Amino acid sequence: MNISILCQNIGGYDEKLDCLYTVYLLYPEIPSYNLIQDENYFVPLINKYFIEIQTPEQGDLLLFKLFNGFHFGIYAGDDKFFHCCKKHKLRLTNLSAYKKFLKGVYKWFHQ
Repeated sequence: MNISILCQNIGGYDEKLDCLYTVYLLYPEIPSYNLIQDENYFVPLINKYFIEIQTPEQGDLLLFKLFNGFHFGIYAGDDKFFHCCKKHKLRLTNLSAYKKFLKGVYKWFHQ
């Protein structure tokens, strides 16, 4: 895992991947899946490559439940995380502003 790849791509965006753009930049070995706002679809996929943990460390996957669906990000450390959307592109944001929306924290593992 090389988190500097996310720093190098700030301002970037892939319309097909939407908020999963950060996940696939950091973990390119994950097969490409559709971004579907159905928890029954993506939670088993997350569980295939990640384990749920309580406290995030740099590079961990963050799952948020927002008003219009789910959102993914990557923890950068120091209370910041990488995430993106069509409107804002890839950016670094304070996690404390999104804490109330945080649904889960996941650490990458190889099967």
